[in-house]
Amino acid sequence: MASKADILAQLQLQSKAVNDAKADPTFNPDQLKSLSDQLADLRLQLAAFQNIKKGREVKFTLKTAKGTKDWHPSDMLLRQSIFRKITDVFELHGGVTIDTPVFELKEILAGKYGEDSKLIYDLQDQGGEICSLRYDLTVPFARFLAMNGSQYPSIKRYHIAKVYRRDQPVMSKGRMREFYQCDFDIAGTFDPMLPDAECLALTCEILDSLGIDKFTIKVNHRKILDGVFDVCGVPKDKTRAISSAVDKLDKMEWEAVKKEMVVDKGLDSDVADKIGEYVKLKGELEFPLGWASVRRGKVLMITFELRRAGVGGEIGHRRGVVKKQICARRAQRHGAIVQVPRHL
Repeated sequence: MASKADILAQLQLQSKAVNDAKADPTFNPDQLKSLSDQLADLRLQLAAFQNIKKGREVKFTLKTAKGTKDWHPSDMLLRQSIFRKITDVFELHGGVTIDTPVFELKEILAGKYGEDSKLIYDLQDQGGEICSLRYDLTVPFARFLAMNGSQYPSIKRYHIAKVYRRDQPVMSKGRMREFYQCDFDIAGTFDPMLPDAECLALTCEILDSLGIDKFTIKVNHRKILDGVFDVCGVPKDKTRAISSAVDKLDKMEWEAVKKEMVVDKGLDSDVADKIGEYVKLKGELEFPLGWASVRRGKVLMITFELRRAGVGGEIGHRRGVVKKQICARRAQRHGAIVQVPRHL
């Protein structure tokens, strides 16, 4: 159990973090609320500690842990129905399922998630092994293949299971610390982009089976994003860190992302502004940054506006474009109507 001194030290640091956030007009309101909730929790811990020392009965509120919730019978009926439909499509494509432990050796997970490694739940030492709750289903699958590769030289594997992240939860947006992931991975040697096209096809089939009328599937290619960074002048040693910041654009405004790149990660402000010219691009018929859009009606539009900055002239990034074209043709064979603009 933490000592009173430990709680007071954490309380001081958390109070400073909340005050700094309130003083920053660009700070994300959801993150500010999470910081304030943490401060309130620490105050409750201190009050409980003082009550225990004085021999008083400690009162507590019955509730689930932060970032989790109970699921009622009606919720479970809906979940099971959804899982059955997803599983049917996976198995139609030849998928088989596996199961892995809910916790892994910490050394297996360490260093696999970059900055997000801080979100891994570590467990206390229980007999000489340091373990952590799984952060996703991909790394456990990679470990499974490394141990059983000779038995499964090629496999279409699906896995639907809970994962855990020590993130700041926003329950209203469905961001939780315990949630399900639904993975379908194809491992082995195949023709170029064939597995990618099959994943696009089965995703469409799943959404169709769930009765979702309108949907857009976005597919990213890392070489395309690397091309943007090269053109904008991002140093090679900062590429992954800046990628992590750009990935937060679905949660944060551009100004907050730019601040993280410049203040926290040391990127030149002019370079960040050049990146901003690309990430702010939006359009109905064309998606920048190498996005592939799969719309209702099985229409796959693949476009690249990077040509305007000359990225297409880079050999590595041409490969990214060519792979997208191959993926489109493969998807067409799976029943999608594919349109690839001539300027590719």
